[in-house]
Amino acid sequence: MKVKSNRLAALATPAKIPLYQKMKENLVQRVLSGEWRPGELVPSETALANEYSVSVGTARKAIEQLAQERLVVRQRGRGTTIATNRGGGIKPFRFLKFYSRDDVRTEESVYLESTQGKASAQEAKSFGIEVGAPVARMIRLRAANQTPMLIERATIREDVCPKASQLITLHRPVSISSFLDRMFNILIMRIDEKICAALADDQDIRHLGAAPGEPVLAVERLSYDLAGRLIQISQLHVCKEAYYATSTK
Repeated sequence: MKVKSNRLAALATPAKIPLYQKMKENLVQRVLSGEWRPGELVPSETALANEYSVSVGTARKAIEQLAQERLVVRQRGRGTTIATNRGGGIKPFRFLKFYSRDDVRTEESVYLESTQGKASAQEAKSFGIEVGAPVARMIRLRAANQTPMLIERATIREDVCPKASQLITLHRPVSISSFLDRMFNILIMRIDEKICAALADDQDIRHLGAAPGEPVLAVERLSYDLAGRLIQISQLHVCKEAYYATSTK
């Protein structure tokens, strides 16, 4: 069925931007609006070409761009689906880069604390929210073969993840990215990390078996969604028995 208006005509972008790029950006906006949820099929290239009044080749190139950025997954015999962190096209632990010395990923999770808090001045600035706005806080151990390898202290904004603290306490998810996908339709697409050395603190000594004054690997992780919003801030302390993989497996 023909549409009465061309979606691309509404895009206020410079004419020099390729048509497939304009189309790709508009498709991303439709995902962000919730029109297509993670895991759902998107229309065929032919249907999208008709909807946008472009050639099938242009529609195919727009979809290929989305696939290269891992925003969609192309499956032979099924079609193209929106990427999801629940498994399938995108692995839920793809951002987890810490392994034990015997090459086991630290996928096991033990929660030490899960509460609702108020955003500090620094958190508010980073998230772009008001100081004192509700946030979810959690502290948990990540382990491999039941041996604790690191402590994670994380903060999640609750303006876009309402009641996240209650839901985390209830479900105690192993994969936070899958939890955000499932509960809030939020797809974590990028992680920025800063890594440095630090001295073991009391929790490292108690839970990781570190000696007082022993060096640990300190990692600040910033998790961003499809729209580029900062969703989660994590501080990790990693024991000497773990190693950091520069590429995921």
